[in-house]
Amino acid sequence: MVAQMAGPDYQAKPNRFGSLTAPEDMPKSVEASFIERNGGWFIYQASKDWFDVDHCGPKAQTVGSTTYEFVPVLLNRRSGSNAVVNGVFLIKTYREEHIGQIAELYGFKMVTPLPNRFTAVFDVKPQVSYDKLIETLDRDRDVEFAVPLLSEPHYRPR
Repeated sequence: MVAQMAGPDYQAKPNRFGSLTAPEDMPKSVEASFIERNGGWFIYQASKDWFDVDHCGPKAQTVGSTTYEFVPVLLNRRSGSNAVVNGVFLIKTYREEHIGQIAELYGFKMVTPLPNRFTAVFDVKPQVSYDKLIETLDRDRDVEFAVPLLSEPHYRPR
């Protein structure tokens, strides 16, 4: 669902994840290979799927006394780069007053209102599944649409 809402160029990659932990600091128990860097994010690929529809959200794993965090990643098929699903969404409502109501109802933090007074950027964390969140917002009569804003390198034509 996240890949679908992100647009036709994006493909779900449930065996990939992003982390702010560098490859040299990643514990061996996290069985994944480093594949690329995206700003502050390190992108890894595992041999098995880490995410599914019910659990397409941030995950944490504690090794010793350190907790490592992992987030879902989508592949941008046009650019070939990986896009991190970082928990920031653009949400448009049918009425201006619904923007504040949405934030309160779901516990979102408004990052910034946009010039279109029906639209704002929200930090929607924490979520167990961004897919389930999109389904919930799709059923909300006050929400026109909700799309994830992804963290990815700038696309540079060749």
